[in-house]
Amino acid sequence: MIDETRNKILHVFEKHSGYARTQDVKSEGIHHKYLQELVEEGTILKIKHGLYSLPEIYSPATLHEALLTVPDGIICMGTALAYYELTTWNPPEIHIALPRGRKITLPDYPPIKLYHVSADFFALGQTEIEAESGQSITIYNRERVVCDALRFRNKIGIDIMKEVLREYLQSEYRNLNALNSYARKLRIESVLNQYLDVLL
Repeated sequence: MIDETRNKILHVFEKHSGYARTQDVKSEGIHHKYLQELVEEGTILKIKHGLYSLPEIYSPATLHEALLTVPDGIICMGTALAYYELTTWNPPEIHIALPRGRKITLPDYPPIKLYHVSADFFALGQTEIEAESGQSITIYNRERVVCDALRFRNKIGIDIMKEVLREYLQSEYRNLNALNSYARKLRIESVLNQYLDVLL
């Protein structure tokens, strides 16, 4: 593949905040076979049929754009864990929490996976981070997402949950008092202590 073609394709991704559909590339007069070449060399990721992304999709700017499509949403689960560098798990969709019962129509991209959360727990651990542009992004804090990894360990996988706990415990940001407080509020204190006994 010549550099000019590569640069044209990557420009398409830049225009769409790190995502592109096959038809976006074809509309620029570029054959879709080059997308497969970029996947094989690791330059882009295939998310699903016809949709691709750059490997780094967790920039605050991209998260801000995703939240614009989900009013009152909060970045959660795998996306928050990856943002805090607590896991090597790299989910292709941006994970956003939404109050249970809220219905919303999602765009083609960025790809979003919704987690419907009960009113009792929805705002717990909500915090703000700032994009370089000054935009504010709503995300759950470290302790909340670690607890969520424990709560949903059977869905995300025990190995991922253990990796999250290990990374958190080795982090300079760890705060066991805060972690226990969140675990108590989320009613998983006994589960947390069970794993802490093994890992500490």
